[in-house]
Formats: sequence, C-alpha cells, structure tokens
Amino acid sequence: LTHISFSIVSIVITIHLITLLGNEIIKPYDSSEKGMIATFLCLTGLLITRWIYSGHFPLSDLYESLIFLSWSFSLIHIVPYFKIRKNDLTAITASSTIFTQGFATSGLLTEIHKPTILVPALQSE
Repeated sequence: LTHISFSIVSIVITIHLITLLGNEIIKPYDSSEKGMIATFLCLTGLLITRWIYSGHFPLSDLYESLIFLSWSFSLIHIVPYFKIRKNDLTAITASSTIFTQGFATSGLLTEIHKPTILVPALQSE
C-alpha cells in the first residue's frame, strides 16, 4: 500500500504542477483529485493495518509518524477540494505528501518499516 500510494502521489504532483501553470486545464485536475483520494484511502488502509497488527496507534517510530504526517497532508489536501474546486494550496499539500512519503519509503530507513512493541516510559515498582 505504501508504494502504491507513493506512485499515485508522484503522478498527482506532476498533474498539479502542470495545472498550476495553466488554468485552462480542467480534466487532469479532476483526475489528480481522484488520485489524491485514492492515496488517502491507501494510507488510511496502511495505518489501520499497522494499528491492528501492532495493537497500538501507529505513531511509535519515525516511519509510522511520517506516514501519519503524509496521511494528514493528504487529508488537508482533500478537504478544500470538496469546498472549492480549484485551490492553489493543493499544489503545496500534494508536494508535502510526496516528500514526507518519499522519505519514509526511501532506502535510507530500512529497519524502521517493521512495527515494534512499545517500551513503557515509566517503570513502576
């Protein structure tokens, strides 16, 4: 799901940058919004799957935090779409989504993809 949503966001950001330059293009903009909705659904499925698998809300490590941040950016991207059809903020939120998700799925962070058990912060005796 991570790689699927990253691929969709890569296509979406390209479409957004093209439509930002030319205001006459309407059809690619609509398909890019559908792509962001698909990305949002993929990231939601990924977060729910990790939540069920690990037994806690997926914010325990850097990978999960970055995926959650990417999910938040995609949510911020989708909400104005339903109120205003064309918004210049969408190019910023789409690029923020791709950068955070790109860093999370890059090969730099190989060990953090596995969910781990949370370590208790306080040791009561």
